[in-house]
Parts: sequence; C-alpha cells; structure tokens
Amino acid sequence: MIIINYNFDKRAKELFKSVDVDIKKIENFSSFIINEYKNTRKVWVYDLSVKTDSNCSGGSYFFGENKIEIGTKLSKRSKKNKRKWTIGTYFHELCHFIQDNIDNISERKIAYSDKDVEECNDTYYNNVYEIQARKFEDKYSKIYLELFH
Repeated sequence: MIIINYNFDKRAKELFKSVDVDIKKIENFSSFIINEYKNTRKVWVYDLSVKTDSNCSGGSYFFGENKIEIGTKLSKRSKKNKRKWTIGTYFHELCHFIQDNIDNISERKIAYSDKDVEECNDTYYNNVYEIQARKFEDKYSKIYLELFH
C-alpha cells in the first residue's frame, strides 16, 4: 500500500476551491490511482507538496523534492475550462511524482532543459516520460471530471 501525505498550501487550496474542486476528493482519487498503478504489500509513505506559482502559466514537478507547482497565470477562461486545465496540470505533474518515487526514474533521464520546455521543441515534446505524463493527464483528468463534475 502506498500512502501519500498531501500538503496543499493555502494558495493551492484557494485555486482548487475557485474551480470547484474538493481537495479531499482529488487526494483520495490520486491515492486510488497510485495504488492501482503499483500494487504492493509493502507500505510506502510519501509526502507531496502542492503549491502555486503566480508567475507561471504551466506546471512543474521537482524531482527529489516531491513538490508540484501549478501556475496561476491563466488567460481569461471560463470556470469550466480553468477547472479542466487545473486538474489536467495536477495529474500531469502527479505522473512525474510517480515516475520519481514509484518507478525510480532518474531526473537525468528526463533530459530536457527549461528552454526546451519553453520552446516546446522535440527534445521536450517527444521525451518518453513527457509522453507518458500527457497520456496519464488525459486519462485521469477525463475520469475525474466525469466522476465529480
């Protein structure tokens, strides 16, 4: 069993509340996904911080730190689209958390720079771990939104 101690900071809680996402539901759903992903008898416990970044319009996961940052610099969007984007970003970065902690993928294998991300070039876009994270994001954000919204 894998136990995640989620720590949403105040601004992250406000962000999720502003798009009508219940923190407890997303924590429980995330824990369910992770335990389905890796079925184990051993008990593993992890801490995961979820924060916001007001200067960013994307998301980030910090390997080795167990920290997700979700950007709040969003263009004008409807609440429904903000919710979809916020949930999608969260699940994308949660996949990187899984890669880091459950799959034990080294940060070196990510092998792209901030410049690659900014340019969204092939080095970033075609990276096998980014492809996995995009598929994870699409699958679980769709399921989450269908279940809870």
